[in-house]
Amino acid sequence: MKKSIYFAIFILIIILLIIPATTTFADGDFTFNPSLEFRGEYDDNINFDNKNEISGWLGVFIPSLKARWQTPRLNVNGSAAAEIRRFTSETQFDDEYQRYKIDTSYQLLERLNIEAGASYTKDSTLDSELEETGIVENLYGRDRYTLSTGVHYQLGERVATNLNYNYGDTSYDSPFNSDYNSHSVVGSISYLFRNQRDQVFLQPSYYYYESDNNKVNNYEFSLGWNRALSETLNLSCYVGCRYTDSEYFYDIYVPVFDPEHGIIWQKRKISANETDFGGTADMSLSGKTETLTYKIAYNRDLSYTSDGNPIDRDKFTGSIGWRITERLRSGFDCGLYFSKANDDFSNEDSTYFYLHPHLSYRLYKNHHLQLHYRYARTKDDTLKENDTYDRSRVWLALVLNFPKLLD
Repeated sequence: MKKSIYFAIFILIIILLIIPATTTFADGDFTFNPSLEFRGEYDDNINFDNKNEISGWLGVFIPSLKARWQTPRLNVNGSAAAEIRRFTSETQFDDEYQRYKIDTSYQLLERLNIEAGASYTKDSTLDSELEETGIVENLYGRDRYTLSTGVHYQLGERVATNLNYNYGDTSYDSPFNSDYNSHSVVGSISYLFRNQRDQVFLQPSYYYYESDNNKVNNYEFSLGWNRALSETLNLSCYVGCRYTDSEYFYDIYVPVFDPEHGIIWQKRKISANETDFGGTADMSLSGKTETLTYKIAYNRDLSYTSDGNPIDRDKFTGSIGWRITERLRSGFDCGLYFSKANDDFSNEDSTYFYLHPHLSYRLYKNHHLQLHYRYARTKDDTLKENDTYDRSRVWLALVLNFPKLLD
């Protein structure tokens, strides 16, 4: 409850500080886009378990709202969504997710732009941690708060600088997971070449993670290059190195003499330090034609699991969208993860991939009927048996969008 109050206060402070007194609501355009999604789904492994697979049908209702307020100097974007999940028989998996987000930017000076944002997400470890780390977790609740601030300053016609700070607080419903908070400071300086197609970056970064299990200090330095290969094809490439300094806490039991009971075993918490060097990368190629949009990407970085341990994660993703007719569209998404422990205190080593073909048919204006199939498979090399298991989901969704503009 306290976190929710602090979060609401921070949102109010953002609004009061970033919007000058001279700005009135009538100065800009306010748009909002409500939508409703009704989904019928079948899941053959609801909790993505390797032994006790549970299958079932469920209905999902997703009301959401996106809003934007824009003036010549101010831009505010917000979104809110709920996801109500109800199973026909396996009611122990019934749940409600929530997602809220606000981002603001203000042109304070001709060359100076300031930004601020906040978000709150209530979802499950099975959905969120799997997307972030590629590691299958048990189906428990997760709450995450994030706050962010940033400054962008244009030094010259082709030179720009950025400095961003982000804070995150993640907590879990499960006693087997470790709550943690994180801080990050990311700076960059960029240079745009005269051809207006090439831009290079220098990007130093600092990340700090803290939980009951450990404290992790991660320092990174990356070189980046963005190039417009053509009007419809773009390449982005960042490569760098990192240095990680970690302190781990764990319990040991030592014999202690007690006058009443003699020798007893007493628990004590001790710590150990570990340092590590590694590489980072973030690359993508995206493009489009009259009927196709596509993107392939690769990312390597240090990630953080729900049990409080850092991992090296390699992530390959790809997507393609095809406009077959004016009403009918299809798409295909896929991903491949390699996740391995970064320390000597855990043995995480897993491979995960997914395939996701889908179809969308426009019924009327902004209303669509969608068909999705998603197949996922993981291999956990830390298990001695049943180390490979999968999950299939298929769902039919009716998506109703109601765009509207208020002047």
